[in-house]
Amino acid sequence: MAIFGKTDPPDPSAGQERAGAASSSPATVIGAKARFVGEITGDEDILIHGRFEGNIEVNRSVTVAPSGEIKGDIHGRSVVVGGRVHGQIRADERAELLASASVQGNVSAPKVVIAEGAQLQGNVAMSAGDSPAAPVQKQVEEH
Repeated sequence: MAIFGKTDPPDPSAGQERAGAASSSPATVIGAKARFVGEITGDEDILIHGRFEGNIEVNRSVTVAPSGEIKGDIHGRSVVVGGRVHGQIRADERAELLASASVQGNVSAPKVVIAEGAQLQGNVAMSAGDSPAAPVQKQVEEH
């Protein structure tokens, strides 16, 4: 919408697919040739194409692109891994390991998707929210 004769700048995402982004909200991006050491916290999507050392704790989605590598723990609402992660992954809603993923660490989420070809050295824990999983009881049929 133009205001006072000014035209809006073109939308940089118009006509382009945002690789790995779960929504159209702003995202923090670490580029493919970047290396970052520290900690990320916040309330926006995170997209890692490069190398990151440290922990990530956000209320949104975390995406590790096939070129991305993380050495540290990840916690987000949803986590999608296409690259390498050396650390624990905890998602509040969903964790997904793409075919190109390589994870050394445990994965914990209510919903976990592991694509054929993904590599995982660790355990997977699935439960509904924060409550522990209910034990499975075997039904015995009487004749």
